[in-house]
Amino acid sequence: MEAMEANYGIISLLPPLIVIVLALKTKKTLLPLIIGVFIGVTIICNWNPFVAIPTLVTDYIAANLTSNSNINTLLIMCGAGGFVRMLKVTGAGQAFAKVATRGIKTKKGAQLATCGAALGFIYTEPGFVLGVVMRPVTEALGVARVKLAYIIDSLGCNMASLSPICSYGPYIVGLITAQLAALNLPEDQAWGVYARYIPYNFYAILAILTVLFVIIFKKAIGPMYLAELRSDKTGATKAPTDIPIVKEDDDVKFKDEDLRFSTFLVPMILLFATLFFVIFYTGDVMTNGILGSFTNAKISVAIACAMYVGAFGGIAVGVINKMFTFGEGIEKWIGGVVQIMEVNMVVIFAWALSSVAGTMGLKYFIAGLVESTGFAPQLIPAVVFAAGALISFATGSSWGTFALLMPISVPICHQFGIPIEIGVAAAVASGLIGDHCSPISDTTIKSSLASGSDHIQHVQTQIPYALTIGIATFVCFIVSAYTSNLIISFAVGIVICFGAMLVLDRVAKKKYQNYDFSAELQQAREEVVEVELVSAE
Repeated sequence: MEAMEANYGIISLLPPLIVIVLALKTKKTLLPLIIGVFIGVTIICNWNPFVAIPTLVTDYIAANLTSNSNINTLLIMCGAGGFVRMLKVTGAGQAFAKVATRGIKTKKGAQLATCGAALGFIYTEPGFVLGVVMRPVTEALGVARVKLAYIIDSLGCNMASLSPICSYGPYIVGLITAQLAALNLPEDQAWGVYARYIPYNFYAILAILTVLFVIIFKKAIGPMYLAELRSDKTGATKAPTDIPIVKEDDDVKFKDEDLRFSTFLVPMILLFATLFFVIFYTGDVMTNGILGSFTNAKISVAIACAMYVGAFGGIAVGVINKMFTFGEGIEKWIGGVVQIMEVNMVVIFAWALSSVAGTMGLKYFIAGLVESTGFAPQLIPAVVFAAGALISFATGSSWGTFALLMPISVPICHQFGIPIEIGVAAAVASGLIGDHCSPISDTTIKSSLASGSDHIQHVQTQIPYALTIGIATFVCFIVSAYTSNLIISFAVGIVICFGAMLVLDRVAKKKYQNYDFSAELQQAREEVVEVELVSAE
């Protein structure tokens, strides 16, 4: 597909813009993606819709399904669907929530516990497992689902970008190595550059600190304030009109006396035992050592295997406790996998959109704008970050943005005497912001799945935070370029982020403090009636 890449100029913005606008307008995800991808492929096929149909299937859907990493992602999501289903039908989630809430009594405690638990998954991108483990607790204590999604999403890719023992670390180091070779610098300095880049990854660090700030001081901005107010006043963790990305089985409930902690403990032990076994096996722990095995392991394969083995443990526990037969357990697991199919289609078309954007040369169009800016050299890292943010938001790809912008930012920084680790940080941070909040990012989709939230609501509640942190990051790069002082740069970024949270919290409070939740519920009931009437007709 790289050979087919061209530069369609400003037209290359059309497909992602159509998807984003339609998604936010219709509050749907799959249909806007299909429309945007089809329009993009039609443009590529010289505006011939008849040629576009087979081209879309062969070059933009089937082609993406030949990638091992993409296949692993789909397997993980299917496995997660089946695993979560087994935790639900055996009462494992309720059992864990019952035990956990003995020590965790408040919403703040549940959210901080989620942040703490994320550290336990720093060897991978916290998401599925973190959501599976903590959602029963946050749900029991009334934490809004979009808040859980925000926490998972904010900690996920950002923590991973700072972790040398997950897939992000070696990937970034690989890109750094290529740039060092191109600049005739010693390639063995790559890990050293990586270590020095970490404190300049302003976006990742500020995003993590902001999560802790809003939890500890109970601040919320934009639509998130309304979601939290709803949970405080009504106990509802989602709006009546929200449509979770995965259909739920609200009929699966257990009495307290029927709950057994073993239904949670056994699947979790199997999940983590399998996870670490596959990591150590694929990472060749005997040759590379424990830490080396993490950097060389096939983490996505490990997560997929863990989900399936953990689900089998759930089936076994259910059979032993005579909740169902083995055959019935398999059927229930399959039901959970089937529920994920629409999510898989969303991810597949998100990949297709990213490929369309690549074929149309969207990244080259935006990169060309960066190179022709004529800004002062000190502003290059900030400009790279801003341009990359547009690319990653429009394509939903962080790694693609890293790979595109690092060959631009690193040589320019080196040429003008700016530390190359700042160029690395600008490229990485620009990819993170899109991965954090784009409605077509697979990381954003995974966060909605893990939290059981409405995907578009997750996007809408998270964007104000991401934009605020993005603005602070942009300023940090400018301050860093002119002062060469990391402490001052961070101080400015923290003041902007935390100050904005305080101010915007007051704005949201003024806007939503008299919100009528009874009217919201009545509207939801009327919409349900309308749907039932249409179905009857």
